[in-house]
Amino acid sequence: MKQVDEETREILDSFIAEALERLDEAEDALSKLADGGDASGLGSVFRLFHSLKGSAAFLDLDSIRGLTHEAETLIDYYVKAERPPSQESLDIVYQTIDLLRALVGRVQASYGDDGREDAVAAQVAAIRANVEASRADGSGSAPEPAPEAEPAPEADPAPPPERLNEIVLNELVTRDMTERFLAESLDLVDRLESGALGLLSAPDPAESVHSMFRAVHTIKGNAGFFGYGLLEGLCMEAEAFLDRCRKGSTAPNEAFVNGALSHVDALNRAMASVSIVEGGYGGDSGAEGKGPAFPAPAEASAAPAGGAAYKPIGEILVEMGAADQEAVRRALDQQEKPLGELLVDSGAATREAVASALEIQRGIEARPAAPAARGEELQRRDVRVDTAKLDKLFDLVGELITAEAIVVNSPDLKGLRLDHFQKSFNALNKISREIQETTMVIRMIPMEGLFNKMTRLVRDLSRKFGKPVDFRVSGQETEMDRNVIEQISDPLVHILRNSIDHGLESPDGRGAAGKPATGVVSLDARYEGSEIWVSVKDDGKGLDREAILAKAAERGLLKADPATIEDRDAWNFIFEPGFSTAKVLSEVSGRGVGMDVVRKNLERIRGAVDVRSTPGQGTEFVLRIPLTMAIIEGITVRVGDSSYSIPLSDILEFFRAAPGQLTLAADGTETVNLRGDVLPLVKLWRVFGVSGAAERPEDGILLVVKAGGRKAALLIDEVVGNQQIVIKSLSEYLGKIDGLSGCSILGDGTVSFIIDTGKLLSAVLE
Repeated sequence: MKQVDEETREILDSFIAEALERLDEAEDALSKLADGGDASGLGSVFRLFHSLKGSAAFLDLDSIRGLTHEAETLIDYYVKAERPPSQESLDIVYQTIDLLRALVGRVQASYGDDGREDAVAAQVAAIRANVEASRADGSGSAPEPAPEAEPAPEADPAPPPERLNEIVLNELVTRDMTERFLAESLDLVDRLESGALGLLSAPDPAESVHSMFRAVHTIKGNAGFFGYGLLEGLCMEAEAFLDRCRKGSTAPNEAFVNGALSHVDALNRAMASVSIVEGGYGGDSGAEGKGPAFPAPAEASAAPAGGAAYKPIGEILVEMGAADQEAVRRALDQQEKPLGELLVDSGAATREAVASALEIQRGIEARPAAPAARGEELQRRDVRVDTAKLDKLFDLVGELITAEAIVVNSPDLKGLRLDHFQKSFNALNKISREIQETTMVIRMIPMEGLFNKMTRLVRDLSRKFGKPVDFRVSGQETEMDRNVIEQISDPLVHILRNSIDHGLESPDGRGAAGKPATGVVSLDARYEGSEIWVSVKDDGKGLDREAILAKAAERGLLKADPATIEDRDAWNFIFEPGFSTAKVLSEVSGRGVGMDVVRKNLERIRGAVDVRSTPGQGTEFVLRIPLTMAIIEGITVRVGDSSYSIPLSDILEFFRAAPGQLTLAADGTETVNLRGDVLPLVKLWRVFGVSGAAERPEDGILLVVKAGGRKAALLIDEVVGNQQIVIKSLSEYLGKIDGLSGCSILGDGTVSFIIDTGKLLSAVLE
């Protein structure tokens, strides 16, 4: 791994996060194009690659820079030709995105993108071959690849003039992107200001100046793309100022710090003049109309007429002819007091001219910027936070809830009248619950990103197996805990693979069955009570019950007469490790291969999967996932001397049984009749080996629970109460205990075991 300093590591970590986000966005845009979307969406893909290339060039990540440059050339051909890309070209771009992800992974692992040179060279060759093939097949002429050049601080190569009208900025830039750009730019200006203020006491002033230069360079590159000419021009001036210090022509002294801070003020003023409008670009000058997508550097520093653009006083004096440009530069280099006073002291300008320039500057600053209807004042709305810190915060909230319960249940408070204490505690409890809910919301993210990846997967599998698929997605705005999304990614991949490979028939088979040649696969997410249900449904041939049962019998999994096994129990066999009914092994060999991953991953998050299948009509997998993994509402019960907690969502009711409601079957099982509904009776003291508990149903309380389509009555001694349960893992030395998912600490400090209702009923009733 390459040795890098803390600041460089921070910059690279930021690049990694942004690069992965941009690649996801590019893949999403390509998926919409593949589904017949507007070809103008290619502009957004071009922008994403262009932005990634610029960042990679700045960080000297040559493999990423070169690969994105070639991808730009391919996309630019179709943008110029104004026609949608071919399937072959889309495949090439998708493969490029996959390789870029791998290269970003290399950056994350080693802080460099080397080690994949052969793969990069092969992909570059494939892209160039595809560009030539596209030119040969297309009707328009394609642009030649832009020559690569090392970035230089003084000037960036200007794009060709015809490029100005090719991509209209409003088609590329959304409101969200503009807000994100401005928020990140404010962070970079803060870094510039902090570096300037700490420069004189910095252990390595040269490195501090380099860091300040990098911050300005990043703002300049993004501002140039967004079309913010004034901001780009100010960054170019700041770069030139900082670059003189980098090259040793200016000393990092008090005068240099003052000059740097004046550039900070100018950048802040410029960003305050940027307007955010619906639909994207609003401009940074207040002038009516929209700016070009790629303004030429000559235009960058010119403030449009009628704008509220800030101008440095030195520039105003030069324009007035009251001072020489070289005199202004020398004064800036030795600036220890206001520039105007330095120029007067040196005789480079008269006091009257400086006073006039100050009046002009104040007039410019007082001039109104864009009308209020065109945008809104910039506000910082987000901040980057390490996910490890969020996880730590969530853990602390759980500890807070536990400590709160211990305080209120302290034995020292028993038997005392504490009216004021109770009121104070209720107020504290209200606040802690709000903190918990807010913390949960922070960890929640939309499922759109996950669903977009599944769109790409379905497209690739459809082409691989020669089965046209109409992939329908809904509910992608549903929010889920970030950690949960990571856990269900693999299950969704396995389910979708099997749905397309073995669920859907071939086009000929669908025609013979009277179905359209294009199969339908649906992916949906929705809230159901305290759970999120993620459904994958296809209109294929359905599961083969007889083949599944035959395979189960062959493997010794059947424990009853096949005729008596319900469908839901038969479908559960496919989740056994290595279970498959496929007659021909392939890369994706059937509805059994990999399905054990589905069950294992869902068990980690206390989720479950339901399978519904109708022969000839299709199959549906429903992943039932709790809203949160760490804190749940539950009922605590006592069985003998032991305490158990059951999720509130699993409980239907509790009652005391009369002798007439109980029935003892011939095989020794007991049932209870509740308003005509016959429920199996589960005695928890027997399941968990607890002594001293009520053994007869008439002596205890029956708790009716439901999970996985089953209902049962649990025999307990007492209902202790309901409370928020902070889930903790069981100690490793206890091993795996069927029916338990963890434990929690109660208010009196005792440990309560948390019952996994679904596993408990599966273990006891089968």
